Amino acid sequence: MINRIIAAVLSLSILINPVMAQERLTEGTWDLSDAPMQWAPQKKKITVGELELTVWILPTSMMVAPDPGYLLFRSDFGQIKERMDNMAARIATLVGEERAACDIQLREKDASCIRQQAELRTLYDAQVTQIEGLNASIDDKDDLIFYWQLGTGAAAVLALSFGLFAISK
Repeated sequence: MINRIIAAVLSLSILINPVMAQERLTEGTWDLSDAPMQWAPQKKKITVGELELTVWILPTSMMVAPDPGYLLFRSDFGQIKERMDNMAARIATLVGEERAACDIQLREKDASCIRQQAELRTLYDAQVTQIEGLNASIDDKDDLIFYWQLGTGAAAVLALSFGLFAISK
């Protein structure tokens, strides 16, 4: 007898449980004033930032979607909406950070170019000085060779003259 009473109470609780589990209040981020929450999914058009979405609102997490596709839960949609609404500010922040980083890199590049140009100028001046020294050395050797040639030519003419003088006597 007790088993039959317990079985009847349990059967009745199975029937009452889905009715009592129906959600009566909605989160503040949803505008469901045009239709009360029902046990069937509802198709809603929602604007998130500049994006307009058509989503199915499901009253329970285990409900099957009426059409295949993506399903969003309320907490997920709340996060998406918050991020999309703040997207312009986030983009402006990222652009500002990237611009600041680029400005720093540009200043570093300019300073590096100035240092490299000064080093190259110093190396260029050293090479010019070395080349001028080598040219002066070549000019000195050219003068020395010219004097040797002049002296050798004079000695040859003198020797030839003595030779002709000795033959003529």
